[in-house]
Amino acid sequence: GDLWFFPAGVPHSLQATNATEDGTEFLLVFDNGTFDEDGTFLITDWLAHTPKEVIAKNFQAPISVFNELPGEELYIFPAASPGPDSDAPVSPYGTVPNSYTFTMSQMPAIELSGGSVKIVDSHVFSTSKTTAVAEVAVNPGGMRELHWHPIQDK
Repeated sequence: GDLWFFPAGVPHSLQATNATEDGTEFLLVFDNGTFDEDGTFLITDWLAHTPKEVIAKNFQAPISVFNELPGEELYIFPAASPGPDSDAPVSPYGTVPNSYTFTMSQMPAIELSGGSVKIVDSHVFSTSKTTAVAEVAVNPGGMRELHWHPIQDK
């Protein structure tokens, strides 16, 4: 898979564009062990608690445009497929100095006798300073180690 980094406080979204019946899977990882979903701030939750008159005035649009806004926060919901990257808006401030994406799927694996591994840390994905990941593939029969638990029953 690939990696995306979202700085705290920066609005963002992910779009699952895999059209196969297998769909798309996301694994969310946070660098704060006390994080939980109740600590998030979702625009759907915010707008669900904002009068439609205020939203309409903010966007200078008729109230009826916002009749389909969800009444509660949404984490996963259907949406139209995105257009090509060439349709993305261009920022007057340019691009960020370090990419917020890393294509781990294109990274060569380190082949070992029992399988393979891909390791991503800040040395290869410089934007992500506080997290690292390893994708480990273990061949059948490829994991053997001597170990014991000196203070616990097995």
